[in-house]
Amino acid sequence: MESVDLLDRTRVRLTQSQALAELRDDILRVAYLPPGRWEASEDATSGYFDKYAFQTRPAILRRLGRFLAELVPRETDRVAAPALGAVALGAAVALEIGLPLVIVKTDAELQTQRPLEGEIYPGEIITLIEDVVITGTRALGAAKLLRATGAEVREIIAVLDRSGGAPEKLRGEPFPYRALISSSELGLAPPRAGQ
Repeated sequence: MESVDLLDRTRVRLTQSQALAELRDDILRVAYLPPGRWEASEDATSGYFDKYAFQTRPAILRRLGRFLAELVPRETDRVAAPALGAVALGAAVALEIGLPLVIVKTDAELQTQRPLEGEIYPGEIITLIEDVVITGTRALGAAKLLRATGAEVREIIAVLDRSGGAPEKLRGEPFPYRALISSSELGLAPPRAGQ
């Protein structure tokens, strides 16, 4: 049996754009349910995107951690992620770049509990990691909770923008928003207004 030298310089390696295309294909394959195969709360024309389906697969989560980490501004002091949806992503990014993670609880029923888990200090620069963003409401809520501590949210970075109006909603905020992948790159229709 012939052995493979993984350090061989002549070994075929994917370019950054090829690796991202492969990741997009893997995410679409495992997480997208076309119209007719999802819960009734989803839009009949755009299908359903199951963020947990790609976050619970180590091979995909590991690559997402690397790609998202490359987007985190260098001056970031710590990363944050909204519970429960983006915590695995936030942890993957934190592990990749060696920064601490703070978990943001944005749910209304948590009003009486601590809205943040983990350390955070006034003046720190935070990058918020999101999973699938449609309107940007949850991301904006998480950013406001972080800013209430005196920390500065420098950027919001998402895995997927579902083209539901998030860039427009976040445009006037003091931090940029960007997504690693857009719905159009996956060939998906945007969700109906209100989704």
